[in-house]
Amino acid sequence: MPKTETTLLYVAGTGSLAADVVEIARDAGHEVGGLIELMDDTRVGTTVHGLPVVGIEAPPAPDAAAVLGAGGDRAGPYERLEAHGWRLEAVVHPGAHVPPSVRIGAGAVVGPGVVFGAGASVGRGAQVSRGALVGHHTAIEEFAALNPGVNVAGNSVVGRGAFLGLGCLVSDHMRVGAGAVVAAGAVVVRDVAPGTRVQGIPARAVER
Repeated sequence: MPKTETTLLYVAGTGSLAADVVEIARDAGHEVGGLIELMDDTRVGTTVHGLPVVGIEAPPAPDAAAVLGAGGDRAGPYERLEAHGWRLEAVVHPGAHVPPSVRIGAGAVVGPGVVFGAGASVGRGAQVSRGALVGHHTAIEEFAALNPGVNVAGNSVVGRGAFLGLGCLVSDHMRVGAGAVVAAGAVVVRDVAPGTRVQGIPARAVER
């Protein structure tokens, strides 16, 4: 998938994940202008990870775009960025395998070593971390997060804002509901209801 041309990219967040997204963005050929502070205004004007920290209030340049580099809730920060006039940009590492039939939404992050099957899709603001496998015709909906080593088989759906932990496996033709959490190493062999946390082999619901 060709990179959308961007003059200037800012990464929202100042933690360790932001540093990771900065390197993915640079590897993808983007110029990273700085970091956007989301929580602590006292950091604005400082330097973190060797980059200047700016406020969220307005893009510093007309052509500036933003991508999220913070963990936890993904929808809230993206909605704030858009409310302040930031344009969202997808960041796809050149080491990812992205067939022409794959669709990737604005603000999504795709790390190195990710492999997509034909017809897969990644929604707006979703994150697919390094080494994840996404099967053919599988939909990763907006603001979902797949951690490193996740394997989602074909014809499945990972719902809006769902969180898939390190190395978990989702069998084919499964649906992981919106806001659900799949624990690290779990093996999903039946649908996961929205807002449910599952863990184990096979994955079973646990009390929140």
